[in-house]
Parts: sequence; C-alpha cells; structure tokens
Amino acid sequence: MCGRLIAGDMTQAQMAAIIEGFVYPSRSVVIASDAPPAATGYNVKPTQQVNILFPQGENLVASTARWWLVPHWFKGPAEDWKATTFNAKIETAHEKPTFREAWRNSRCLVPAIGYYEWSGPKSDRQPNFIHVKQNHPLMLFAGLRTELSDGRQTCTILTRPALPEIHDLHLRMPVLLSAEEATHWLDHSAPDDEVRAQFGTHWTGRFQVDRVAKFGMKDDGPELIEPIGTGSFDFGD
Repeated sequence: MCGRLIAGDMTQAQMAAIIEGFVYPSRSVVIASDAPPAATGYNVKPTQQVNILFPQGENLVASTARWWLVPHWFKGPAEDWKATTFNAKIETAHEKPTFREAWRNSRCLVPAIGYYEWSGPKSDRQPNFIHVKQNHPLMLFAGLRTELSDGRQTCTILTRPALPEIHDLHLRMPVLLSAEEATHWLDHSAPDDEVRAQFGTHWTGRFQVDRVAKFGMKDDGPELIEPIGTGSFDFGD
C-alpha cells in the first residue's frame, strides 16, 4: 500500500510556511540547500526523491530523500538494495534489522497532499485519491530515514491497519500524524507502545476518498485527482 503520493506543485518554501504556521509555530524550518530536488506532481513513485522533515537542534530541516529506504549498514549503491522497503509496518519496524536503527535515531515526516489506493478486481483496478479534512493541505506521514556513506538520504513511510471507513480499499494505510503526534514522533516523547497502538488512528470522519480516472505510470497533472462521476465518497459529518 501507499505506493503513490501526491506532492502537487508546492515549493519547499511554501511547505515550510505551512509547517511553521500550523504544525510547529515555535520552531523554524531550515531548507537544506544541497539536497536533490524533490519530485513534484500528482504521481510520485517509490525510488523518486520526496520531501522529508527531521529535527536538528532547535530547528526542523526540510530536505529530500529517495523513497525506498536503504539501511545505513548496506555498503553497495542504493539502487542495488532489492528488498521492498518504501513502506514499513509500525507494529514491527522497531525490531527489524533494516529499520530499527532509524526507529531509534532517524525519524522523519514525509509531507504530501494525499495518496492513491486502488480498488476492484485485478483486471479492472480503480484508483482512488485519499486525503483528509483539516485546516491546511499537508498530510504528514510518519517516516524513517537513513543517510548513506555517500551522503544520500533514503526514507520509508510507516503503515498501520486501515481505519474501518477505508478498510474496504486496502487493509493498511499510511500512519497519518496530527500536529501533536508529529511532535511526539520526532522527539520520542511518547512511549513506543503508544506510538505503535494509537498514532494515526484518530481520523475517523475526516477522510475523503475521491474516485478518479485511471492513469498510466507516466501520467501526471492535477487532472489525476479530479473526481469522476458519482464515485466521490465523503466520510465527513
């Protein structure tokens, strides 16, 4: 699950302003000028660069990472890492050799404006744009990052069992953090048992799932998230 993100056309500066205004008003966001540019658009895929946020002293750093985590101990090129690690289960990441060091020391946030999930039979898969109602456009996913010996950063997005209202689309969903949870996630101020059991579970009634037109691997543009027909499902009040 969570194999496509919607980044939109937001710049890092615009993203930083939203983070400072709505999520971390007491902290500054410093943009890493030497990071490779993040992929923008409406069809961002694993192995592309995505935006990440992580703490550094009193500030948050806005940087980018290759969306497919490679553990810090892997000695070869990132492209030679073959395990599927663009997602990691929040229930077990803390104990898996691939993720446990990042769980302890290199947590991050992966911002996006939504993600896609597919429904229906394999012969006729239907894309759905999933986002939530809140007072800013960014969804903040719980992530883990690594920095490799060549200075490149990689990341993964944590997932958990899907909430009942989107369970029919997929059994799992990304761990979507509230502003308070994002703070606790980055500074380790919540017990790990609480993180694994509760983080990302408080969005009932705020999901919006829009059925969108089928698109190809290379397609992009805002039209990809336009609802079609009567297939837009609003789970709000």
